[in-house]
Amino acid sequence: MSASNHTRELARSVSLPELEPGITLLEIDASLSRVIHALAVDSVGLSGGDALWIDPGTHAQTAPLVELAPTDRILDRIHIARGFTPFQHVELLRSLPGLVTDRTAVVVVPHLDRYYRDGALFADEGREMLVSGIASLARVAREHEIAVLVTRMTDDDVSEPLETAAHQTLRCESTPFGPRFRTETDETLVYPVEGGLWVQTTLTFWADVLAARQSRYQQSEGTITPQEVTAHGAN
Repeated sequence: MSASNHTRELARSVSLPELEPGITLLEIDASLSRVIHALAVDSVGLSGGDALWIDPGTHAQTAPLVELAPTDRILDRIHIARGFTPFQHVELLRSLPGLVTDRTAVVVVPHLDRYYRDGALFADEGREMLVSGIASLARVAREHEIAVLVTRMTDDDVSEPLETAAHQTLRCESTPFGPRFRTETDETLVYPVEGGLWVQTTLTFWADVLAARQSRYQQSEGTITPQEVTAHGAN
């Protein structure tokens, strides 16, 4: 069996963590940067709802999402807005309570702390802006009982309020056998490790994982009416 066929076979037995309502802080190795894209697509597929993605520039590139999504109908339900300065970014976060609808199943905010160490800001201004944005995310998660998935760039005093506000921390680590998800109470191997078989953690791997889960997404679609992708800012 070829390596690519073997990867697809393993992908069929994948178990990805399903996001619970509340803020989930995703901690990932640099080699696993597409994990947040995979979890976002998976959440939209399983819920049959929409995602709101607040991006700090170019993290939510169209190409990776197109390659990952097993169907265009999932892509149609991911709505992206981009902020390129701390002021644009925090304004998007503060606007979230008015953007969330009954169809919103997950809010995704990668590198939440990216802009709040800007040297042009006053001494504590960046941290105060970040705390304000986190409060908005917590409000959305609480009032709408939806999942909020976030990552951070740096573990320091600036991003510490995010760790405090998170309902859980989900760690995805690269191991000799492939990626592994861990929380304080659970551990999920992305694929069986019997025999010490190696599986790549590339974009293609995550695409195979999500394609193998497509039947579960179809069960959740019900009477979904496709909508156009909303993207603010440049791809």
